[in-house]
Amino acid sequence: MNVKTAFEIITERFEKAGVDSPAFEVSILMEDLLFLPKQPEFSVPEKELSAEEEKILFSAAEKRASGYPLQYIIGSWEFFGRKFFVGEGVLIPRPETELICEYVLKYYSRSMPPRIIDLCSGSGCIAITLAKELSGASVTAVELYDGAFEYLSRNNTLHQNCVKALKRDALESFGEFDCIVSNPPYITENEMKELQTEVTFEPKTALFGGSDGLDFYRAIAKNWKNNLSSGGIIVFEIGDTQGQEVKNILTENGYENAAVIKDYEGRDRVVTAIKY
Repeated sequence: MNVKTAFEIITERFEKAGVDSPAFEVSILMEDLLFLPKQPEFSVPEKELSAEEEKILFSAAEKRASGYPLQYIIGSWEFFGRKFFVGEGVLIPRPETELICEYVLKYYSRSMPPRIIDLCSGSGCIAITLAKELSGASVTAVELYDGAFEYLSRNNTLHQNCVKALKRDALESFGEFDCIVSNPPYITENEMKELQTEVTFEPKTALFGGSDGLDFYRAIAKNWKNNLSSGGIIVFEIGDTQGQEVKNILTENGYENAAVIKDYEGRDRVVTAIKY
């Protein structure tokens, strides 16, 4: 069987399974699992696959068609132009989370390099991106759970150990920092019952934020305020219905200039505030 035929068969399978971007995902599987060039259906359509390659590809395709995340199958995903290892036990990096990095990079573009802490760091994608993009910044990444911390450590090694990775509870404050960033668990109890199939494979500890989804925002805002320097900022990713509530939490805890930032689809996605 050649690449073109395999591509067509699996694309049709993905369409029937309801995969959102079937052709794109088939290309990714072929590129990553079979080490083929980009868009192999166009670049090497007539290349014959060996029996072993067919087995690897179609086995992975069936796993994906069942709802298992593509990112876990290939073992990595891109964030802010860099590769990050992912797998069961760690949240998959998402493009909307890049807004946190964009905001912090812009905020400190003309400032002294800040001391940054990333709470509930997971794969470390936020912390490592900030360390790589913000010259001179000191970045600490905090993650409690074994599975996620393993990926944080692997990604830190991959990116030249650019952050200080700590395995500890993100709700227990320590040290002094100029910037707190976090993409904490924020899915509500009701939303947990209606997750997309792919999301159900991700760790509940990275998703569930309490009955109203706001437990971590309340705890971080309260527990870490005294560890944030005067003039320091706090930057949260939020669910798209939580903007005003998280803004209120920060204001009630004495932070100022709380603001909601929308993502590129016009949905509330990031909340920021300053401690004076």
